[in-house]
Amino acid sequence: MEPGFEAAKGAAETILGVKLPILMRVILPGLEATAVLYPAVAWLLHFLPHQGAEIWQPVAGYVVLVLLLGAMISTANSEIYKIYEGRMGWPERLAEWARQRQAARVARLQQAAKTAASKMRYDEMWEQLRAYPIDGDGNPEATHPTMLGNILAAYEQYPNTRYNMDSVFYFRRIWLQLDKDRKEEIDGQWCIADGFLILSAIAIAGTAIWAVQAMVALFGISRTGLPFAGPGWTLLGSVGWLGVGVGWYRFSLPYHRENGEVFKSIFDLYRSKIWSVTHRKPAERETWEAVWSYLQYLAVKCPNCGKWTSMTGDQCSKCNFGLAEFTKKLKETGKLTI
Repeated sequence: MEPGFEAAKGAAETILGVKLPILMRVILPGLEATAVLYPAVAWLLHFLPHQGAEIWQPVAGYVVLVLLLGAMISTANSEIYKIYEGRMGWPERLAEWARQRQAARVARLQQAAKTAASKMRYDEMWEQLRAYPIDGDGNPEATHPTMLGNILAAYEQYPNTRYNMDSVFYFRRIWLQLDKDRKEEIDGQWCIADGFLILSAIAIAGTAIWAVQAMVALFGISRTGLPFAGPGWTLLGSVGWLGVGVGWYRFSLPYHRENGEVFKSIFDLYRSKIWSVTHRKPAERETWEAVWSYLQYLAVKCPNCGKWTSMTGDQCSKCNFGLAEFTKKLKETGKLTI
């Protein structure tokens, strides 16, 4: 982890008294969500006493609401990623149009790299091209309709191309082998990109909510709950939320690329921790099946007919074979398999 990030993380946690992952994934999203929903929030808090010595009640209510909204939104983190990657909620034609735009950007960057007048310019073009996954010939290609989708695809592709390891399947197993301090260190860096993307999603949702409210008021259906006095200002506010959402999204992209480098490093440095999953003992599947059946149902496989039968009887329930010898062997050796 970079020294600059460590300093910023330490300062944030010291000043605010909360862990950075909680700040980025819960508190800041909760604060932004209350801003998007502030007319409703103000209406709810209005029911609490807010004068004199009881002023703490609406303050406490607001804090609880921030934490509640932040926690609820954080649980949708996976779905937010799917949408921003272009894997969910995109009409097929729109997704393909956006992917073609990303492909055109790849072509422009490649051309710029070929005609670069200096090494610095060439390196800068390839720094951007490395954000894309590579095809069978090792050339960058756009496989997703969004920049984020391509960044994630590029680093998730790394374990497969280098070690022939499925990134999703093996990453979770490697993660479970990391010590607590290492997990917290990595998560402390990853949470920044997560937080900015969640903030972007909330702002985009605010765009839709405010725009709908403005249009409802413009058509004279209802002016209840308008964030501003007039529908025109509310519509302008929705445009502002759109700008905020796009800004948070773009701001998250460099952090996602940094996270990708950490993701790749985890496979480079820690894949040996799950080397044991490649080792199988003889008849391991049969052994685990026999153990499960015995512990779950006190059932064993009959040495005579090969069918499962209860150990509670002296004979196999299927072929009436005597189990006395098998039971004696089990007590002596502890082996459940034939």
